[in-house]
Amino acid sequence: KAGVATLTAALLTQGTKTKTAPEIATEIEQLGASIGAGAGVDFTNVYANAPANAFPQTVTLMADLVKNPTFAAEELERQQAQTLDNLRVALSQPGSIAGQAVGRVVYGDAPYGAPGSGTVQSVPAITPADVAAFHAARYRPSDATLVFSGDITPAAARALAQQAFGDWRPGGQAAAPVAAPAGQALAPRIVVVNQPGAGQAAVVAAIRGVSRTDADYFPLTLGNTLLGGGFSSRLNQEIRIKRGLSYGAGSSLGARADAGLFTASTQTKNETADEVADLILAEIAKLGAETPTQADLAPRRATLIGGFGRSLETVDGLGALVANLALYDLPMSDLADYAGRVRAVTPEQVQAAFAEHLPVNRASLVIVGDGSLFLDALRAKHPNLEVIEASELNLNSGSLK
Repeated sequence: KAGVATLTAALLTQGTKTKTAPEIATEIEQLGASIGAGAGVDFTNVYANAPANAFPQTVTLMADLVKNPTFAAEELERQQAQTLDNLRVALSQPGSIAGQAVGRVVYGDAPYGAPGSGTVQSVPAITPADVAAFHAARYRPSDATLVFSGDITPAAARALAQQAFGDWRPGGQAAAPVAAPAGQALAPRIVVVNQPGAGQAAVVAAIRGVSRTDADYFPLTLGNTLLGGGFSSRLNQEIRIKRGLSYGAGSSLGARADAGLFTASTQTKNETADEVADLILAEIAKLGAETPTQADLAPRRATLIGGFGRSLETVDGLGALVANLALYDLPMSDLADYAGRVRAVTPEQVQAAFAEHLPVNRASLVIVGDGSLFLDALRAKHPNLEVIEASELNLNSGSLK
């Protein structure tokens, strides 16, 4: 059921076999700590941060949350109510609707296609037994990586890990691994979600992308930064600065364990939705057709290397980078190699990677807005487009219908 992983993570801090949710919140506050959890497309992460003198107690509490959650029915109902409120607000906004629909357009009914936070139909159907079963099958020491960063020695970290997690035993049968969460590649679609009266239109171009371990990850990362990373990116220059059609446009490489989700997106007036869609596709195509110059790439390299360097300067940032490498089975040497690998990318590699992995003939379009103001112009360019009324959008199905 869509949303089970997210709800399971949210409920970890809401009660264990020996502590209620208020007691957990009080203890976290008294420790001066932060403890939380979140679920993404490929994994769940549970994190704890505390002053060095309170760190052992904080890790002990974190371990209790991971090993012994109770998933009380009333806590689940509270989380479900909050999630449903958030979903209903999201489904009134074109950008949020597009963000939820685009996964279904690219992945269909494959696991990656399901909205991570769940749907208005799936969330109320989740039971305490569903959450407990997910936890028992997926929260297991054999699948866990523990990362320490900060003022702690390897010996102290090992002792703390043994003390807090040494008695952790899996709660049930392991879940069968999902062989291909991205599923089969699907034909591109042009989907309009018609939302009469919407103040703006959201426009998203999406292409099935690459895994985090793909050999072209660095050329694509550098190229994506040139395309849609920040104010001076090509998308923002073209759509906002030159033409004034949006407050901002950007793109995301979206690499995952299996084939990722590349997106380029913006919001614009309903009347200019078809024009902006053309501009986005043209900028993506240009990166695969024309070799960027060293002058194009130099500030992008600096941005990537600088951002990475800043992440290394905080314990949370360093821990997150190490965890990410571990979870994708990448060598820890990648931390030291990052800047060198970004510098080593050539303009020709950027063009070749975009041409191979992100050709616009494989791009889908998702446009959400008041269709009466742009549908005719869009249909003239894309006769095969699909129109789905916002009130009838079905995020539980790969067809969206």
